Amino acid sequence: MWWRARRRHGWLDHLARAALRYAEADGGRLAAAVTYYAFFATFALALLGFALFGFVLDDPAVQRSVQRYLDQNLPNLDVQALRTARGAAGVIAFLGLPVTGWFWVNALRSSIRKVWRLPEYPGTFVVRLLIDLLVLTGLGLLLVVSLATAFTTTALASRLIDTTGADAALTRGLLAVVGLVVGVAVNTLLSIAVLTGLPRLRMPPRRVALPALLVAIGLELLKTVGGFFVQRIEANPTYHVVAGTVGLLVSLSVVNQLVLFAAALTATATIGDVTDLALGGKLPRTSSDQDIATAEPTTVPDTGSAREQIVDHRNPGQGRPA
Repeated sequence: MWWRARRRHGWLDHLARAALRYAEADGGRLAAAVTYYAFFATFALALLGFALFGFVLDDPAVQRSVQRYLDQNLPNLDVQALRTARGAAGVIAFLGLPVTGWFWVNALRSSIRKVWRLPEYPGTFVVRLLIDLLVLTGLGLLLVVSLATAFTTTALASRLIDTTGADAALTRGLLAVVGLVVGVAVNTLLSIAVLTGLPRLRMPPRRVALPALLVAIGLELLKTVGGFFVQRIEANPTYHVVAGTVGLLVSLSVVNQLVLFAAALTATATIGDVTDLALGGKLPRTSSDQDIATAEPTTVPDTGSAREQIVDHRNPGQGRPA
């Protein structure tokens, strides 16, 4: 029944082949390795954000807005502490982010290429290092532009609703919808960049669009769960350090597994041609993965005894002993 369902539904067959590819590459172990490096890169990025906030907070209007946001989401974080620590945090972030960021990019790029069954470390070390740093810079700029666009869109929607004097409940609902749509759009754009730019692969947008959308939806769900988690632990200060660290590790692990499974979906898709920009060659088309696990076990007679064979769906007449 499973094999008939796969033959009947192309999406199910694609999902099964992606799961096999993910398992073949040992995606869980790869995600754990990427999470290790992403953990340190996240702290460096947070320090950079705190430093930038510290300089922006010189504006009284911005300071009041940030204080309101922190009171609602991070009540134990003081605005004045951000202003005081901006110098030291900026220096540490400026020195640490390129190093930790490169380790993260290197780990994620090699993991995605492993899922694609490509050489994990193409080219020489120096060239690879320079390209990885350029990719890291590009992703950072894209993140800043995307977040600025999301913030501006949400702010404009909020101001428009306030101007029209809409009902409070309706206003909250509309803002939630706008925030969700913008968040999914931003995360989809970033996911496409990670799935194509990071491993240096060129492919048609429609091949990567759906996997990137799945990652974006997963990120939004994770953000919702994370917000609920923060609300639960803020009542007990003793949980903040441990629970916050564990929550960050779990979130990063889930995100990296999502990204690698999306890479498996992209690698096993059959839409369009894919070019490996790192090696300068076009990859062979994937008509259907040659994984042995896609073959169907069946029993055929053999001189009065049963012998298990594996029959390939693409060549039903051909089989080989299991």
